[in-house]
Amino acid sequence: MKKIPYGIINYKDLILEYYIYIDKTMYLEKLENAGKTLFYLRPGRFGKSLFTSMMYYYYDINSKDLFDKLFNGLYIHQYPTEKRNSYYVLKFDFSGLTSANKNEKQLEEEFNNKVIDGIENFNDYYKTNIEIKGVNTNQIIMNFLREFRSLDLDCKLYIIIDEYDNFTNAILEGNAERFKNIVGNEGFIKAFYAVIKEYIGLGVVGRFFATGICPITLDSMTTGFNIATNISNYEEFNSMIGLTHEEVDNLLNEVVEENEREEIKNIMIENYDGYLFNEEAKEKVFNATLVMYLLDFYQKYKSIPKNLMDSNIAFNSGKIDNLIELKNNSFYKELLNEIIINEKVKGILKIKFDLLVDFNRDDIISILYYFGYLTIETDEYGDYYFKVPNEVMKVLYGNYFLKKLNEKDLGYDSLIFSEINEELKRGKIDRLCNYVNDVLKKLDNRDFIKLEEKSLKYLLFAYLINNKNFNVYSEYPCNNGYIDIYLDRKNTILKNIIIELKYIKKKDYNEELLEEKIEEGKTQLENYSKDERLGDPLKYLVVFVGNELKLVEEL
Repeated sequence: MKKIPYGIINYKDLILEYYIYIDKTMYLEKLENAGKTLFYLRPGRFGKSLFTSMMYYYYDINSKDLFDKLFNGLYIHQYPTEKRNSYYVLKFDFSGLTSANKNEKQLEEEFNNKVIDGIENFNDYYKTNIEIKGVNTNQIIMNFLREFRSLDLDCKLYIIIDEYDNFTNAILEGNAERFKNIVGNEGFIKAFYAVIKEYIGLGVVGRFFATGICPITLDSMTTGFNIATNISNYEEFNSMIGLTHEEVDNLLNEVVEENEREEIKNIMIENYDGYLFNEEAKEKVFNATLVMYLLDFYQKYKSIPKNLMDSNIAFNSGKIDNLIELKNNSFYKELLNEIIINEKVKGILKIKFDLLVDFNRDDIISILYYFGYLTIETDEYGDYYFKVPNEVMKVLYGNYFLKKLNEKDLGYDSLIFSEINEELKRGKIDRLCNYVNDVLKKLDNRDFIKLEEKSLKYLLFAYLINNKNFNVYSEYPCNNGYIDIYLDRKNTILKNIIIELKYIKKKDYNEELLEEKIEEGKTQLENYSKDERLGDPLKYLVVFVGNELKLVEEL
């Protein structure tokens, strides 16, 4: 049986060491037709590095004799293009760049070292012995391209850059001025790409392809590199990176026992699927790294991991703060609250960002989209909006919510939650509800949340998501509606739990309305529990009046 390529980013190693490869080679011809100078943006951990590695071996002149071995059985082997194995490939990998506690000079030195690494690898591989000269990035890349041109070789350069923006995205840190100094008109990043543009014009560089995450850097630097085409939102490239449903099915057929495939596919759909990168695209895609993480675990242990979140893709809430506060935006919390409570927002996708003015609502929504925290969804009228793509991202937003509460000393008390989790194992939620009640009494609604049923649901959800004994879902679909909170047991000795929340504004409260809400909730719980997939769940009705817990009742 072939191995799952979790963490494998070198295409040659993947093929020769007998890993599964999901064929993406049909996109090579499409890329050639799209243009000679291309940018392609996708969230992190979607498979960009492996794709650029595959491109390297396809276009590399030295790999011509390996073509049959490396591409046998794939689309491009049957339908090769005229460009195959016809370039000297210069590849830069900026994915490992960091910025912590570094000034602009140190940042430039780090960038220079990455450029030098790429040139040294090129020299070693092609035996070109081009001398590395220059005191800055501009001089180093210009000298290399000038010397390469003087060699008068039969083939041109193909420059491939993986994670072109990792460096500059890392230096945002809420400091727009520092960012502009590095990628702006006088910055070394812009100078680097301006030199490449010059040698594309001279015919030395035949093709250019760069991957990345966010277009803030792209927009800032490409006024000096305006020959590039950003194909990120083209419909035909929607699923070039990431995994389609058909591709996931093929993986499941390869690795998972037949009687378990449907169950594992549904888990993946709930947690890893949901990404759309063009509103006209017909199919959503999965996060490739997360799919490989689960299947790698399954292949080794014949079970799925208890933690469906791969630690390598863990959410950095500080990154959201840095990005959306880059221009000292004053309303980002309001927008994030809307996302947390409604799980979707209306907005317009931005492809350019102006660092000279404060970010507006659409800027922030777009940044969250590019980093994979939101995705596109179309409604029945053909209009699109942005939504949280899956349960994993809901968990990440929940952790962000807790972080904000912790800043107010209202967040996570480990001792209390140890007690709450012990109660949950026994099927009790009283301690949890009382804790939420205490938090609400201390929370200034105007400062963080507009108190309503949805915000109460999300507060409960946020406190439950890190529980190790249950998978937690909000608005869980069942045969007779949507369960407000569903706790799906991870151990068969536990009981599944369904929670129906009801909220009454203090100004609207009366005994008659309370009884009406209670009867409505009981009816809903009884209907939900008829869904056979839930087993025989414990059923709880929870009622809040204003910021006060009024009722916790087990049916």
